[in-house]
Amino acid sequence: MFKGDHPAVGRVMRRASELAREFGHARVGSEHLLLALTEGPLPGLGGVEQVVHRAAPDGAGVAADREALAVLGVDLGPLPGALADRRPAKEPLFPLGAGKARRRCARAVPPIGLDLQAVYAASLRLALARRERRHRVEHLALALVALDPGADWVLRAAGADRGELLDRLASAFPPPRRNRMLRAERRVGCRSRCRDIVRGYQHTTGRTAVAPSALATLVH
Repeated sequence: MFKGDHPAVGRVMRRASELAREFGHARVGSEHLLLALTEGPLPGLGGVEQVVHRAAPDGAGVAADREALAVLGVDLGPLPGALADRRPAKEPLFPLGAGKARRRCARAVPPIGLDLQAVYAASLRLALARRERRHRVEHLALALVALDPGADWVLRAAGADRGELLDRLASAFPPPRRNRMLRAERRVGCRSRCRDIVRGYQHTTGRTAVAPSALATLVH
């Protein structure tokens, strides 16, 4: 039976919000979660805090967007903060209450960015796809490093190898191996579950996931 969030998940999410407040940043983004996770499953990542400061005020996701568009000769210029966290035009039917949760995040102080919301949702779905008993901070780390362009931008700017980091995380936190039936069921549904995780992330953020193909190895 799935038991929901481990208490440590709430603690690391609150820590991300605390960091944004301490820094005087206008929003809580995936970069603040990455920094919070360096106190847990992502130790030894030097230079992340300095890069998080560089990403303000728009956030690491917008910094990644700027970098990608600059290659095409497009300059975003000043970006109104509201554009970075504009809600999807149509909320998905499931999970129930998604729209209400989105509004609650927007009222938080500072507001919780769509990138962080999307990483949390992808992380929870990853835990379910792996048939875990709890949603834990390592799922947040796996989803963040595998999917989020903002986290990828921070890691590259800090001189870290995202692929190597993801491999290390996958090795340290493999899916459960409780019995053959569990493994077979997980393998059969892997493709559709991974597709749903990526689709949900991209729908919420409007950004392309960094390494969606890596999810399959994280699930089974």
